[in-house]
Amino acid sequence: MRNLTILDVQAANLPMAPSPQHTLGPAICVDVVSKTVYALVNDTSGLAGLCSVQLVDTAESTAAASSEARHVCSFPFSLGPNGGALASNMQFLMERESVFLALRSGDIFTVRVGSAGGSGEAELVGTVDSGIMACGWSPDEELLALVTGEARLLLMTQDFDVVDEFPLSQGQQGEEAPVALGWGKRETQYHGKAGKAAAAALQTADPAQRSETARSRMGDGDGDGDGNGEDDGVTRISWRGDGAFFAVSFVAQGGARELRVFSREGRLHSIGEQIEGLKHTLSWRPSGRLIAATERLDHRHDVVFFERNGLRHGEFALRKATRRVMELAWNADSSVLAVTALVDTGADAPEVCVELWADRNYHWYLKQELRASSVPGGSVLRAAWDAEDPMRLHVTGSRAYVSVRLHAAPDVAHVASEKSNAAAVVADGARLLYTPFRWANVPPPMALHTLDVPMPAAHVAFASFGHGNDFAVLLADRRTVVLYECGAAALQGNRPAERGRVSLGGGIVAHQIAWPSRSTLVCLGLSAGHEAGGWQQAVAAVDLTESSESGESSESSTAARLLDGGSARAIRLVAVERPSSSPLLLLAAADGLVLEASVDGAGAIDVAPLARLPAGCVEVDAAVVEPEGVVVVGRTERNQLFAGGNLLSSVCSSFYLRRDFLVLTTTTHFVRFVPVDGGLLAATVSEEDGESPGHDEARRRVERGSAIVLAAPLGDSVVFQMPRGNLETVRPRALVLAAVRRALDARRYREALAACRANRIDMNVIFDHAPAALMADWPEFVAQVDDPDLLNLFISGLRDEDVTASMYAGPRPRAGARAPVHVAQKTTRICRALRPVLLQAAGGLGGGSGGSRLMPSVLTTFMCETPADVPAALRMLAPLSTDERDAALTYLLFLSDVDTVYRAALGLYDLPLALLVAQRSQRDPREYLAELGGLNALSSEEYRRFKIDAQLGRPELAVGHLCAAYLECAAGSSAAVPEGELWAELAEYVDAQDMHRCAIRLLGGHRRFGDACVLLGERQAARGEWGQAAASFLLGGASARAVDAFVRAREWRTALAVASEGGAASAQTVYDTAVRASAVLAEHHLFLDAAAVLMEYTQRDEEAVALLVRGAHWAEAVRCSLLRQRPDLVETTVRPGLLEAHSAAMEDVREIHEAYAAKLERLREVRATPLEVLAHNGQAEMEGEVLDNVDVMSDTTSMASRFSTFSATITNASSRMTGSTARRLSKKGRRKEERRKGRGKKGSVYEEAYLVDSLAKLVDRVRVHQMAVRDMNWALIRDARLLSMAAELQAAFMEVVVVVVESATFVFDEQRMQMRLDANGNAEPVPMEVNEHGMASQPKLPKPVLPGFAWKIEAICE
Repeated sequence: MRNLTILDVQAANLPMAPSPQHTLGPAICVDVVSKTVYALVNDTSGLAGLCSVQLVDTAESTAAASSEARHVCSFPFSLGPNGGALASNMQFLMERESVFLALRSGDIFTVRVGSAGGSGEAELVGTVDSGIMACGWSPDEELLALVTGEARLLLMTQDFDVVDEFPLSQGQQGEEAPVALGWGKRETQYHGKAGKAAAAALQTADPAQRSETARSRMGDGDGDGDGNGEDDGVTRISWRGDGAFFAVSFVAQGGARELRVFSREGRLHSIGEQIEGLKHTLSWRPSGRLIAATERLDHRHDVVFFERNGLRHGEFALRKATRRVMELAWNADSSVLAVTALVDTGADAPEVCVELWADRNYHWYLKQELRASSVPGGSVLRAAWDAEDPMRLHVTGSRAYVSVRLHAAPDVAHVASEKSNAAAVVADGARLLYTPFRWANVPPPMALHTLDVPMPAAHVAFASFGHGNDFAVLLADRRTVVLYECGAAALQGNRPAERGRVSLGGGIVAHQIAWPSRSTLVCLGLSAGHEAGGWQQAVAAVDLTESSESGESSESSTAARLLDGGSARAIRLVAVERPSSSPLLLLAAADGLVLEASVDGAGAIDVAPLARLPAGCVEVDAAVVEPEGVVVVGRTERNQLFAGGNLLSSVCSSFYLRRDFLVLTTTTHFVRFVPVDGGLLAATVSEEDGESPGHDEARRRVERGSAIVLAAPLGDSVVFQMPRGNLETVRPRALVLAAVRRALDARRYREALAACRANRIDMNVIFDHAPAALMADWPEFVAQVDDPDLLNLFISGLRDEDVTASMYAGPRPRAGARAPVHVAQKTTRICRALRPVLLQAAGGLGGGSGGSRLMPSVLTTFMCETPADVPAALRMLAPLSTDERDAALTYLLFLSDVDTVYRAALGLYDLPLALLVAQRSQRDPREYLAELGGLNALSSEEYRRFKIDAQLGRPELAVGHLCAAYLECAAGSSAAVPEGELWAELAEYVDAQDMHRCAIRLLGGHRRFGDACVLLGERQAARGEWGQAAASFLLGGASARAVDAFVRAREWRTALAVASEGGAASAQTVYDTAVRASAVLAEHHLFLDAAAVLMEYTQRDEEAVALLVRGAHWAEAVRCSLLRQRPDLVETTVRPGLLEAHSAAMEDVREIHEAYAAKLERLREVRATPLEVLAHNGQAEMEGEVLDNVDVMSDTTSMASRFSTFSATITNASSRMTGSTARRLSKKGRRKEERRKGRGKKGSVYEEAYLVDSLAKLVDRVRVHQMAVRDMNWALIRDARLLSMAAELQAAFMEVVVVVVESATFVFDEQRMQMRLDANGNAEPVPMEVNEHGMASQPKLPKPVLPGFAWKIEAICE
């Protein structure tokens, strides 16, 4: 879909007369480093001379199109076919910085010119006596292939040493000789004597006979351009781009032209397939796939292709006007084939033209034609491509040298109009392939319409006014423009009509055109005949008024303006649509300066600077952005994309500018969408196109090498051309969402819904785009959509999420706080707000066509609530007719599982509806008919509902209906089930479903209330809830069970109170209850309460005092003994218990003291050791255990890396080269490390924390012992005999307390850095934390509460 556009033409007059050899013009070569062109011409003295033309970089060159050639040196011969020398090859050798020249006579010259193009002297380096018919350097300039006059092939080094020499015509078939199996031919089959004779005849045939026809077609080499003299008889050599092979085309002894392929080593690789009309032209495609030549047939002239193995591989036909092909040449990237030919152009005599052909989709397009009459100098004799710049063509004529700079880009419509056809025009010689992509996507080489023009097209420009569908075509003569108009009929994709033709005046040779207004056409080109006598760039305005009136070809008035010779050369002319204003005419210069051209009413052109891009751009467009104004966007040949002075991307392969988005493709195979807004001048497209998130509308992957043809100016589609030439139309999410948002803002809800459905966009965006606006506009929404399918699709797709904050956040996320993704009850709110509108549109609950049509949408609102309200949806079916009810029920079963709907129908207690649902399920009729029949047979409605609710798992409702049924039965109003059976069923169901409380509530005031309470008490007792069970038993009148439950709940006072309510007859019961309560309390170590029960309700004083001694209640034991007047118990029970307790206390205090002292001493040693040493010890231990979890040690395992003072981590981290993984602790290893940390192994990094934690636990034990020591000492000092024991205990405990208090600061306040396990199971410091005061600190073990001295008895002397 791309056309070749001429960006710039530079010319230089050759002051010397060129060589007339075979009308091929001067031999030329190019120094791509210094941008110097060298030409071989005859000087005025009649001797050959070398002149140079300096090609200044386009960004630095001025608007003056012509310059003068400079003489370099002279040669001791003259050029010419009549006794003069003929150049066989001339090439610039970059490594030697010299010009190589080989003559047909055999002389080889070199001229050392230097990188700056300075003058040099011609040096004769050698002579081939038999002459040089052809020669060619390999692309790396290391080998020279040379064909002598004796038809011998020589291979020389760059020092002209012969490497190999052999005859050109060798008898062998070559290394890649094709094997013809000859299937179906007579000589390969057995037919007796006839087949044998045919095979022998084939082997003995004279090769000369096979080329007789070819000799008859060959001329004498001096043809006049007719079909009999096209082959000049000259040998040609062409190298492949990588220098591994070269091809030689020569005239064999039989007179036929042959093609042979040789390897770099000089071995014959293959012989080309015999073609009778093969001509002298030869060019090997640099990419190496094809060898191009020409074939002359009786009725046409073809360019044919050969493979490396010599077999023919396709062709394409040149135009019928082609008289003779002179040369073929591929450009550097193999994309364009230049054909220099003598062509009948309609002038008085045939004209030499350079035709530029390109292929796509197996079709060859004639993209550009350079005629002799349209280039400076007026003649074209030789064309050669630049070796470095694939789009620069060097052309020489009889009087001038011309450099043509080209660019390939699609010519498409850009006006953003609702009626735009989004058309593209592809130039194919004298045919225009017109395709309006809005109506059809026709892949090339086909098109929706083919338009014929008088001559090949040179440039196409679409109009920038109106709907942008009209277009103008500049023809190959560079002076004729054909205008095409798309009227009302063409807006539907019909064929455009020709409006007229315009001939440019004012001596302008146009290269590019633009159509900014209906009455004006602007062209950019060269103007000749000014006072300097050369060519200069000019921009001209053409008046189209006369053409539009007459509709025929006419020469219109042209007002030209010569561009300033001191400024950079203009390379691009573009007309850009500007909303609410006249189109903007841009003139882009090679140095990045962008000029705005304006045409006044008189046709005069004024040029003013508009913007400056950082570099010259070959593709330019502009957009109006508020508040910046006009922002110019341009792409360079090096794939840099600029927006004003901002570099958007350095990997841009193509772009298209819309009003809302800048769409661009990157060399990383993504299409990106940049919003055209105030942030365009600061936007950046990242080159690191990694994996994109799931919903990134700012970019999308495309096929490798895809290029943008166009993006519909107001649509949602983008047309891409793949590398092989086919087209693909995609609808990117960014453009679709932009169209949806525009439709929502304009309240075109149906259009937005249809776009979402067609492009699989989440329909939540319909609501989330503007929730408040849509909540207030539901009537308009329903009225516009008016389609149950669309409404159902919208409602069913709702979910509690804001997709504008998650999936469709936009190409450029909104600034500020991020909106919450989850929106609570969003779906339910929408369904409840939309349902009344739907019901109103459906005519309420009544039937009719409107009601039945929107009933599915109403049902959908019930089913999409959270949770789904299936019963309410089923209630909506009641007022419907039978047919409507069946249809609605079918749709409801589509939305929900049939079992769910069946259960909901049962839950409504509507058995006919449940039967209707069951009939649409896959259930066995024998099951559901029996089930529904059994329910229908029940006479009690409450009991039937109980059965239904019990079956549906609704216990609360079931208990309510069952209680109601029982109450009816107890009242005698229903006798479906006997009362006893009904109560038993009620009790069983209540107990099974744990619905006792509900039953108690429902049976309040009934005689069965107590039974219900007892049932609850039994359940609570089974669960061990004895306090609750006692209350339930008490409410149910079961006092004995209540007393037992109170005892088990350790509520002995309440238990004995309830047991005592029976009077004197219950004395034994009270006694037994007290004994049981004391035993239960003693089991739970409530010795004080257990003793109190025995003392108050029994006479078991010994047992009571013993319980007090077990609980260490010494004072209470003595008090109770004396209260009962039993002093003997003090001696027999209290004193022995006290002595035993004193001994245990002393042992415990000594144990605490020893443990505390030992751990304190070890802590001092640990803190005296640096952490680095502890970490190293732990590291060594881990290295000893690392093999526990490793089976085989890999040779690629890295060395240990100790990257931290405290971590000392063993990192078996592998590189990406080896692919092995870093060692991580297994689950077993982590558990082992946690156990090591918990043990605080001696010498490990965890020991300090372990010691501090152990000391803290000992401090807690000391604090707990304070009150026990005090109580024991109070009991001991009552007996003078035990005073020494009290002093001993107080002294020992006092020593422990003093040690704890004195060492607390060292232990807890001087803690060092804590350690923990990292991801690999290694020790690392615990990170810093911020405390409640806002200060960052290392977390430490908390300091426990220290013991005091309030327990001490001052009167005891230690």
